[in-house]
Amino acid sequence: MATTIQVVENLRVGKNVTIDGQRCEVERTSFSQAISQKMAFEELNKVMADELLERKIIGRDKTGVFYWVESGEPLAPEVEYQN
Repeated sequence: MATTIQVVENLRVGKNVTIDGQRCEVERTSFSQAISQKMAFEELNKVMADELLERKIIGRDKTGVFYWVESGEPLAPEVEYQN
């Protein structure tokens, strides 16, 4: 089972790590904040969307696209990409 662990300080990287007394093999390491930043943005987006949905400022159609309730316009305009 894959697990992501965020270590803030006192980091020592080896082939194994001990979690709650159990020795686990380390397959990959990353020294990037990308995971925590992405998770923070996703959580912020969810909280904001939930609040706006609850206040009936925005809605979500059957395909999951958000729209403004008053105008019916999509929250983010569709962009056509050209190859």
